[in-house]
Amino acid sequence: MIAYRPLILKPEMKTILFSLITVLLLSCKTQAGGDLKPSDFGTQIQKSDVKLVDVRTPSEFSEGHIKGAINVDYNGADFATAMAQFGKEEKIYLYCKSGVRSGKALEQLQKLGFKNLYSLHGGIEAWKGENLPIETGVASAALSEQKPLDFKTAIYGDKLVLVDFNATWCGPCKRMQPFIDMIKEERAQDVIVYSIDTDEQVDLAREYQIMNLPTVILLKKGSVLYRKEGYHEQKELNDIVTKYK
Repeated sequence: MIAYRPLILKPEMKTILFSLITVLLLSCKTQAGGDLKPSDFGTQIQKSDVKLVDVRTPSEFSEGHIKGAINVDYNGADFATAMAQFGKEEKIYLYCKSGVRSGKALEQLQKLGFKNLYSLHGGIEAWKGENLPIETGVASAALSEQKPLDFKTAIYGDKLVLVDFNATWCGPCKRMQPFIDMIKEERAQDVIVYSIDTDEQVDLAREYQIMNLPTVILLKKGSVLYRKEGYHEQKELNDIVTKYK
């Protein structure tokens, strides 16, 4: 029988081994991100190269949020699509009410390939508990509707996208706008709605060969499912969303 002797390390070897383990653990933590206590979270989000994302509902956001935060509802139907607008190497700081939703969001985004993710430990409740500042007010325009690039991201997703090409001087466009707004509000689970001003987004208008206004286009997974020029009644808009959702 072979006798095994226990490995005995000299003090200096123990110090070196402990240092190596510490470096490896810190390295893994840096790559994967993780929870930060409110004071550290607050320091980090002051940097210019970070994105601060509030993953609560719009109503929670309006009641009080951290200054500079973008509201992307974790439980919203298009959370992954909205977050796809961020670069996967960007530093993204997430928070919710208590830390549960932001923790789940962090895990989901890691699976999608995001590298630098951090969550506020204890959520905004812990933030307020340390008397750190918040501001109130409704969320600004949804992240997924701010730039043509974001529109390009959405149209290749699994969710139906309705695009209303219009202009401020177009009478039929103005008459149809309340119907577009209603579809956007009441059928958010079925469709992402974009109102594109052709005077501001000339390149998009040219790309989609918009000749007459208004023009309504429905897309999904990069394919055009429906296109029609001219005024649409509310029922007509509802019917085409129902047909292609």
